[in-house]
Amino acid sequence: MRFQDKYGDVAQLLFVKPNDALLRPWYIFGDPTYRCFTFNVVDMVSTIEEYSTLLHCKYD
Repeated sequence: MRFQDKYGDVAQLLFVKPNDALLRPWYIFGDPTYRCFTFNVVDMVSTIEEYSTLLHCKYD
C-alpha cells in the first residue's frame, strides 16, 4: 500500500511555510492537552469539515 493511498495529501503539509503571525496566537491560546483553543472559559475546537478542508480530503 502506498503512503498516499493510506494517508492522502497529508504529506503536502511538509511544504507549508509557517507564518509567525499565525503561530503566536496558537502558542498563546492553544491547549495541547485538549487540542483546542481556550479563550477565557470558552473552548474552540475545529470541526471535521475544517480538518478535511485543511488536509484536502473528503470525509464520508
